Amino acid sequence: MKRFIDIGANLTDSMYAGIYNNSIKHQNDLVNVLERSWKAGLEKIIITGGSLSESQKALDLAKTDDRLFSTVGCHPTRCKEFEENSSQYLENLKDLIKIVTVRL
Repeated sequence: MKRFIDIGANLTDSMYAGIYNNSIKHQNDLVNVLERSWKAGLEKIIITGGSLSESQKALDLAKTDDRLFSTVGCHPTRCKEFEENSSQYLENLKDLIKIVTVRL
C-alpha cells in the first residue's frame, strides 16, 4: 500500500466539530475523519496553523497522536494580524514552538 503525507490539513476548522456557519449540524467527527485517513494510507498529517489561535489548536491536536504534526505561522489571508504588531506576533509564535533535538 502506498503511504502518503497530507501536508496541509485544516483540522482546526470548526466543521470537524460539526459546526457550519455558526450552527451545529452534526457531532464532532474528527476522530472518525482521522481514522478514515489512516485506513486510506496516510502516514502523517501536518495540521496548518494560520494564526496564533489556530497554531495553538494545531499544536494541541498534534500532541494527541504521534502521526500528527503542525505548522505555526501567519497565513496570507490573516496578514493583518501579523502587520499590526509583527514583533509580538513572532514572539507569541516562538512561545508556541516545541524544539526537538535529534541525535544520531
